[in-house]
Amino acid sequence: MLSLLPILSLSAAHLLAGPPAPPVTRFSGHLNHAPAGDTVRLFVGQREAKAALSPSGDFQFEFKDLQATTPVHFTYARQSTRLYLMPGDQLRLTLDFQDFDKTLVYSGRGADVNNYLAQAQWKFEYSPPGNEPRPLDQLKAKPTMTPAEMRRNADAFRQRRRAYLAEYATAHPLSAAARHDAEFAIDLAWGTQLLNYLALSRANSTAEAGPNQAVDPAYFSFLPQLPLRELAQHMRGLDENTTVAWFLNAYQDRLTPSGKLSTDPAEGPRLYKLAAQELGEGKALTMAMHMLMFWRIDADLAGAQVFYRTFRQHNRDSTLARNLRLAIAKKQKLSPGSPAPAFTLLDNTGKSVSLSDFKGKVVYLDFWGTWCGPCMKEMTESAPALKKQFEGREVVFLYVSQGDPEDRWKQTLVDKQFTSPNSVHLREPRESQQVATDYQVNQYPTYWLIGRDGRIVDARAPRPSDGPKTVAAIEAALQRQP
Repeated sequence: MLSLLPILSLSAAHLLAGPPAPPVTRFSGHLNHAPAGDTVRLFVGQREAKAALSPSGDFQFEFKDLQATTPVHFTYARQSTRLYLMPGDQLRLTLDFQDFDKTLVYSGRGADVNNYLAQAQWKFEYSPPGNEPRPLDQLKAKPTMTPAEMRRNADAFRQRRRAYLAEYATAHPLSAAARHDAEFAIDLAWGTQLLNYLALSRANSTAEAGPNQAVDPAYFSFLPQLPLRELAQHMRGLDENTTVAWFLNAYQDRLTPSGKLSTDPAEGPRLYKLAAQELGEGKALTMAMHMLMFWRIDADLAGAQVFYRTFRQHNRDSTLARNLRLAIAKKQKLSPGSPAPAFTLLDNTGKSVSLSDFKGKVVYLDFWGTWCGPCMKEMTESAPALKKQFEGREVVFLYVSQGDPEDRWKQTLVDKQFTSPNSVHLREPRESQQVATDYQVNQYPTYWLIGRDGRIVDARAPRPSDGPKTVAAIEAALQRQP
């Protein structure tokens, strides 16, 4: 008996000490040709970690409390990538910052799954157009693509991605969980592309989409093949949250293929029932309905007001319901004929400029940013001709840059020659955003038409690239009597 006491004592001590601490996890890396003076940031699950980048381009993170496989978002100097960390990983990243995604390579424990992510991301998402036929690129090249063609293209793209995953997994060990996550991401991207087709094909159409525009129900036959009941389970970090959010945002076109909400009070309960059958009750359903409401308030206020009654019944006095109610109230104040919200900002010469300074002129108001690809495309390709067409007339093109550092904004105006005799350039600092809030700017670029009397003419004015439609809208505003 005495000989057993030491063993029993050790066992008791082990039980009192609790489970062993997780192994230390390290993530380090080297960035060639990286700009100096910034901070490496990781979004690890739901928390943020920071590390300095050394003058030689090195960084290191150490985690002593990582309990499970965790999705991670890496970002530095406006470049980013996604990866996974497991407890005990000793992962190292190397890349050339001048060719970020193409040169990204991992080594050490945990490298296999992350090299798959890096290689698949480059091949199927970020490589030059044409290297890998992507369905939405194909749609851009052929705006008249039929639903059947889109389905064939999306199916083929999904199959190539799945085949690439299977080939990689044969050569490199991937855990069952990693394989499942990769398949989930492929399938959800497939579904998102097929849903996005509806909105993009509407935008490409010359005909106005009516509220009862029909879409063959058979088009949605892909939805039962998606892991829709898993959506909430995959919202574990920034990139996964974004992937799910993009799908739920596109899911609006499942519920309203025409792009319009019906003002029939029976439509809200019907849409909720349909979404609950496909997404299940819970977080994903609430997010999908909130997104539907949020975007329709801007584009379809009448339909959103009717649908809000159903949303309120399901969500009562939740924060989401209250925020939507406030957004509806604000939007009502931004309807045509209402006074445009006043603001004063500094222009690129340091002069204080107010919206009221342009009373007596038509104002074409553009919310944009140098960081926004579509904004820059409009500014460089279409805006110059539009401004030229209205030179010498009572029209001012008023640009409000959002969130740009002052030096970058000013340099872009010079480099791209965005200034002109009939344009005024203002900047709203990132820490403010009050003007964007007052105008309920939810996407970029966003355009407004304000009449000579300072009242709103159009809260969703056409873009410069809309050509004759935009010219006609400005001409009509010029003809309006104050």
